[in-house]
Amino acid sequence: MFSVEVLNQVEKIWEEGGNIAQFLRKLEQNVYNSKEAILISYEYQSGTYVDGYKKNPKNINTYAKQLSDELKLLGGFKTILECGVGEATTFKQVIGNLDIPLKNSYGFDISWSRLKVGMDFLKENIKNNPNFFVADFSSIPLCDNSIDVVYTSHSIEPNGGNEKLILEELYRITKNYLVLFEPDYELASDEAKIRMESHGYAIHIASTAKMLGYNIIKRKLLEYSINPLNPTSVIVIEKSSNSYKKESDDIFQCPITKTKLIDYGEIYFAPQSHIMYPVIRNIPCLLKTQAIFGFKYL
Repeated sequence: MFSVEVLNQVEKIWEEGGNIAQFLRKLEQNVYNSKEAILISYEYQSGTYVDGYKKNPKNINTYAKQLSDELKLLGGFKTILECGVGEATTFKQVIGNLDIPLKNSYGFDISWSRLKVGMDFLKENIKNNPNFFVADFSSIPLCDNSIDVVYTSHSIEPNGGNEKLILEELYRITKNYLVLFEPDYELASDEAKIRMESHGYAIHIASTAKMLGYNIIKRKLLEYSINPLNPTSVIVIEKSSNSYKKESDDIFQCPITKTKLIDYGEIYFAPQSHIMYPVIRNIPCLLKTQAIFGFKYL
């Protein structure tokens, strides 16, 4: 994590309307955004997506309807997860438009503050309480084949250079379909490509999925993108039924030991390894860096 001095600089950049991610990339001398840079950028942005939605909901509603329409084409499913759910402005509309009786809906984000803002936003806007938790793409705390449909919405985008790791994790946890609503570098205009490169975005999503041998059954640009210079495509990946032999009713697993996590209210606990994760304001914090060894907890 960055020093207090750097964080003070970040706060000043934020107050002046500057680009935090760009500043941190230069500081770290990285072409791509580090996990820490993404986390800090999102923490400072917390609340801006909900504020933007309340001022002009039409853009998000139009965009999200396309997502739910694509997801409905997959047929019946009982569980769904949005990865990088942020403040849940897209999630709200997608779930609301599905008209499918869901058993459970899930969402995770690397930023606790974004999830807190999102949960407060959903209290007045959605009937069923979703299961939100803090996690990151590199080690998702969910069991293999645990979610029927897993989707992203511009959340792989800032993770340039990590396409392979992220897609492998997303593919691992999905049972039936992985649906990626992400900027498509190969289908974008030259101007959009330059922009994506300058921001350190993921530009090898489709080619990486092909390299991994995944069964891509659809790939096309959506008719409407919120930002024309960041055009969204949909990539639908159908998971092979024999990709993973083991199936389980368990949902959560320790991101370190990959063993079962049990919800004890105040913590999520892995009995086999005695590792526990805090729950802060009803949000489980399931990052590796948030793990606590608690041999005597039980």
